[in-house]
Amino acid sequence: MEISHIAFLINPFCSKRTRTYAHWVEEQVELKTQGTLRVVMFFQDWPPNLDGFNQIWVLGGDGTYNYFANAYPNCHLPIAFFKGGTGNDFYWKLYGDVTKEAHLNIILSEKSRAVDAGMCNGQLFLNGVGMGLEGEVLESMNAIRAIGGLIGYFLAAIPQIFTFRSFPIRMSLGSEWIERRVFLCMVFNSSRAGGGFHFIPNASIWDNQLDILLCEPLSIFKRIWYLPKIQQGKHEHISFLHFQQAKQVTILSERKLKAQIDGELIVSNRFEFHVLPGHFHVIVP
Repeated sequence: MEISHIAFLINPFCSKRTRTYAHWVEEQVELKTQGTLRVVMFFQDWPPNLDGFNQIWVLGGDGTYNYFANAYPNCHLPIAFFKGGTGNDFYWKLYGDVTKEAHLNIILSEKSRAVDAGMCNGQLFLNGVGMGLEGEVLESMNAIRAIGGLIGYFLAAIPQIFTFRSFPIRMSLGSEWIERRVFLCMVFNSSRAGGGFHFIPNASIWDNQLDILLCEPLSIFKRIWYLPKIQQGKHEHISFLHFQQAKQVTILSERKLKAQIDGELIVSNRFEFHVLPGHFHVIVP
């Protein structure tokens, strides 16, 4: 009997509840596969390489997924993602709202598909990058990370909605540069961030493109009025929002901007992006 070995990489800072979930997965796999899949769990030190494994399973949130992508940037093994974070936006893009039982059945079906990734300043991302406001919100969220999710995002975002100032950028999608002043500036591979904000609802992780969202400067009233619409993804036809696609984009700012990249904070005044078509093979429905 041939045995497949699974490296189950778990967020080292996971909660007791997440640890219990990991052990439930291990037990269910043993029952369902009768030993043909052998799960090797890594709670603290992840392996230096993935030699000897047939699949990789990753348990955590968007930040954990980002850490995985950059720790093993050339992984060509089938990857399964398990929900165990505060936002879980990339998980939602892959699997939607399914029960843990249904999700595990999807993983055990072992049907994989190549999904795109993005690169920003030499760092891989799966979900997206938000510059300016998104970076400020993330820094505020770090103080209330225990709350997390959509509620945590709102609590961090509301003060920034009142105080954040729009900023000028220069952007190039090729040889031509444009200059704009923006309130929001985002480059995404996927469509959702912040634990449920559908910033770019039609973005696809299969189309070999990056999606760009620019928002013109807004009054405080408009910021408050349109925030729920953006959260719900009902904003694609609003005149002050501009959507574009590109395989490569450069964004420059006169000052250093805080940015979130898959929920992790970076700071720069130059952001170089390009898409990596079909870079990872992910087990999906």
